[in-house]
Amino acid sequence: MKNDLLIRWPRALALSAACIALPFAANAQAEPADAAPPCQAEDPAVTTFMAGVAHDLLDPESNFTHQSIMGAPELATLQEGEKYRQKNDWAYVCKYKDANAGLSGEPAPKVVFMGDSITEFWTVGDADLFTDGVIGRGISGQTSTQMVARFWQDVVALHPTAVHIMAGTNDLAENTGYVRDEDYKNNIRAMAAMAQSQDIIVILASIPPAKSFGWRADIKPVERIVMLNQWLQDYAEEIGGIYVDYYADLVGEEGELQADYTHDGVHPQRLGYAAMHDDAVAAIHNAVAKAEN
Repeated sequence: MKNDLLIRWPRALALSAACIALPFAANAQAEPADAAPPCQAEDPAVTTFMAGVAHDLLDPESNFTHQSIMGAPELATLQEGEKYRQKNDWAYVCKYKDANAGLSGEPAPKVVFMGDSITEFWTVGDADLFTDGVIGRGISGQTSTQMVARFWQDVVALHPTAVHIMAGTNDLAENTGYVRDEDYKNNIRAMAAMAQSQDIIVILASIPPAKSFGWRADIKPVERIVMLNQWLQDYAEEIGGIYVDYYADLVGEEGELQADYTHDGVHPQRLGYAAMHDDAVAAIHNAVAKAEN
């Protein structure tokens, strides 16, 4: 799952390039009105820098803090790319464009994990999970609204057996503005409906616990997380989907993400992902079994 990357932290964790609108020469032929801006190649320095950030964020033994990267020149470069992307590719459909194209002619994925930074970093934090046809399509900082906008190309068009949807952290953090509970629910309904229209099994993941957000310390999401997770569980049952309760795996006594599982109270590190692993595997197995029946 942003006006300022130094404030809206999940966007600062994005491990990918921005999509920008390149200026045309005065005598160049105009593009059609519906033409998409070209996707920008990633700056290698930013790639290396953010890979280091991810390594420290996921390492249980690191002393990672948000403050440790503030002022890095690579962060400023990333911020500039973010400005262009917000204007030209708000849902970041460029992120997995090449990876999706590379799947053409290959066997369809077994499960696509759709989500925000927690899903994006999951592919590194528990790489063993993302094998045998399980692929990640998480984008740091994204809300459920942005996921809806890219759901067809990043999930449906890949023809997976199942989709694992984890969304809500950045909705509650207001990364793209305040999101009403009903709007969030409608976004989940929209993704589920698109999937089921193509006979894709739906796995709905709980919103992970968080007592606050480092980039929005004024927001206290504990009660809304509990309420929305109950709705996700009920809705999964209603539509014949699968609900997976990572919240129970990770939560502390006050609704926080347990300190042993995180550096920043929002993103799991490797021990957090390890605590989620068995439930993720069970959800995948259940989805495949459901598809075969």
